Amino acid sequence: MRYDFIRQQMKAYPVTLLCQVMQVSRSGFYGYCRHNQDHAHDPVQQALENRVKAIFKESKGTYGSRRILEKLKAEGHHIDRYRVRSLMRKLKLKAKTPKRYKVTTDSNHSYSVAPNLVNRQSEGSSTPVINTSGNWSNTR
Repeated sequence: MRYDFIRQQMKAYPVTLLCQVMQVSRSGFYGYCRHNQDHAHDPVQQALENRVKAIFKESKGTYGSRRILEKLKAEGHHIDRYRVRSLMRKLKLKAKTPKRYKVTTDSNHSYSVAPNLVNRQSEGSSTPVINTSGNWSNTR
């Protein structure tokens, strides 16, 4: 409340005097001003935030500030990467990094191959079939 009054009157009176009268520190007032910059009323800023969110969502969360910047410039926006980056931080958007492919099988090894203890041959399929007499038999 006090800071809002100082903000309203700072064009008519010095900030130092207003802070003394309202019994607040100057650094506290300027800290309030810095943290409470309200861009919500700025329609250009709001449209830019909505577009950044939309591009991020279209990319399924994979686009970072550079690729979002490319899209925005292609659409005709005049903006730099650092502003896109700060918008992404403000909106809590963080690009997903793709997982790297990991080889899990090592075919080039010097170990001996285990012996075939079951002695199964995989030449054809041996699926069981019911005969017309009702007995089970293999197709082999």
